[in-house]
Amino acid sequence: MLHQRIETIVASLRRGLQEKEELVRLALLATLAGEHLFLYGPPGTAKSLIARRLTGVFRDGKRFEQLLGRFTTPEELFGPISITRMKDHDRYERITEGYLPEADIVFLDEIWNASSPILNTLLTAINERRFRNGQEELILPLKSVISASASLPPDDPALCNLWDRFLLRLPVRYVEQRESFLALLNHSDSTVDAPIPRDEQISIDELDEWQDRIEAVEIPGDVLELIHDVRERILRHNAMQEKQGTPPVAVSDRRWSRLARLLRTSAFFNDRTAVNVLDCILMRHCLWSRDEEIEVVDTIVRQAVHRYATSGRFDPSLYREQFEEVTARIREAGVEVMRESVVEPVEYRGEYYRVMDFVEDHQTLIWIGDYQQLGESRATETDLFFYGPDEDYAYSERFSMRRDGDLAVIIGDERYYIEVHETEEDREQAVEIAPEVQAELVARLTAILAETTTVASEIERYRDANSGAAEQHLFVHRSFAGIVTTGMNQASRDLQELRSEIGLIMETLTAEHRGEAD
Repeated sequence: MLHQRIETIVASLRRGLQEKEELVRLALLATLAGEHLFLYGPPGTAKSLIARRLTGVFRDGKRFEQLLGRFTTPEELFGPISITRMKDHDRYERITEGYLPEADIVFLDEIWNASSPILNTLLTAINERRFRNGQEELILPLKSVISASASLPPDDPALCNLWDRFLLRLPVRYVEQRESFLALLNHSDSTVDAPIPRDEQISIDELDEWQDRIEAVEIPGDVLELIHDVRERILRHNAMQEKQGTPPVAVSDRRWSRLARLLRTSAFFNDRTAVNVLDCILMRHCLWSRDEEIEVVDTIVRQAVHRYATSGRFDPSLYREQFEEVTARIREAGVEVMRESVVEPVEYRGEYYRVMDFVEDHQTLIWIGDYQQLGESRATETDLFFYGPDEDYAYSERFSMRRDGDLAVIIGDERYYIEVHETEEDREQAVEIAPEVQAELVARLTAILAETTTVASEIERYRDANSGAAEQHLFVHRSFAGIVTTGMNQASRDLQELRSEIGLIMETLTAEHRGEAD
């Protein structure tokens, strides 16, 4: 099993290192995937040691290390000019043995300190794994370039292409936990190589054979939707930040494509033939470019994974919609709409009712709110408003009055009616649901209940499987399993609540059906 073999290699790589397990695992993943890695952190955090140990992963592997600076020359990276070849054959060629063109693992420290010509030459070697040596174009055995710096690249368009080639970008910190610090003090051998047994090392033939199998690893449709959700969330974030003048989180098409292959590699070495949600957590290491984006991307990936676990793979809302369609049909079948005539007050200007025959030469109006607050047992001082023949306001006066039923008032000892008109309105009347309709609705609810029962079982199996897989995942910290588990638990609760509601409705329908039969 590849999984066990990789675990053995990881155990050797991390020997004597404190709080670097995830870093070691991701560096190994980058190397196995043929991707390049950028380590972002201060000096003295084992960056070069990890690169050195990665060389031992490959049988007869070669490494090359170089601290870059403003005055680093091509000779220091690609080898000196061969005086013999120039003298005897008039050819400008380099002696590449022991230099970058022949290395499997390359470590470049303080990479952003190098000059532009050096970085441009590196770009071709890193991207195409080719190097022109005189008239010959060399195919480089390069597996991975690991670069390191205490800073991110300066805001220089000339560096964008090179920076884009480093798919994984990992912050590296000093030891923080007390136990780790004490262990660091007690293990003086943490700075030496940790040899990997030869029978556990990876041969070039094996690695080549694995590359073809990695390409065959499937990315299922639901996982593709999860990746797309991450992309959409980044675009929405960028749209909001644009209004504030903040640079966007920029992810090139090249990086998305390389990311997909990284996820396939992760699945392959975890002994799977398809990418799953746990592999997708690796996106958090691949999509940021600036310091302030690290937390943004991490949050976006977490939110997308939680949504996937809650409703992306198993969506309770689909069954909720089906249930609500049935309940709407039940309500519709259980009522009969009757059209009837009703008498109601006429509204004037949307504010008043009219008191009929109170005076002869003016319209007499009362506030609707005042009228509704009048009691029938005790009179209340209330304003009446008088309008002339042209509906112009004339004057107002207060009177002591009370309600007399729904459509009249008593002012003094006289009854005055409120002006009304006749209209029609719909009135619902409960009726028994027809037996054949009841049978149809019960059948639909039974089908939804059966589907939700199946899905609930699938959720439990998927949750348990992923919980176990998270504990064993080679490249994702097990703490992230909680995101998936929490989401699945929420989906499970939503389905259970829905199934309970379906059961209650079915019980009511079947009881009514039995009552009719009796």
